[in-house]
Amino acid sequence: MLNLFKKEEITPQVLLAYKWRFPEELQISLKASQDGGYIAKVENFPGCVTQAETGQELFEMVHDAVFTYLQIPRSYQSYMPTFFPPEQLRQQLGIKIPSQYLQGTLILKRT
Repeated sequence: MLNLFKKEEITPQVLLAYKWRFPEELQISLKASQDGGYIAKVENFPGCVTQAETGQELFEMVHDAVFTYLQIPRSYQSYMPTFFPPEQLRQQLGIKIPSQYLQGTLILKRT
């Protein structure tokens, strides 16, 4: 019988395999959208493009696009590396760091 409420178990070997798909850093090309938002192209991954209305949304959409491109299951996404733009760019785009990332140590590059 199919159990719809069963939580997927995180396997350490699979987690490491997913983590090592990520580069040390992401190279993003930003353009203004004709509709007033932003378009981001992830140069590390051919064809990986996303768009957003605000700077904050852009930050989230880039991560979502990378997770989708690398085929990372939702249950593993919270364990994956997180990439932040430089402080100067965050201020210009009005990007605020989500509170969940302000707790503890912030790692910008995969180690």
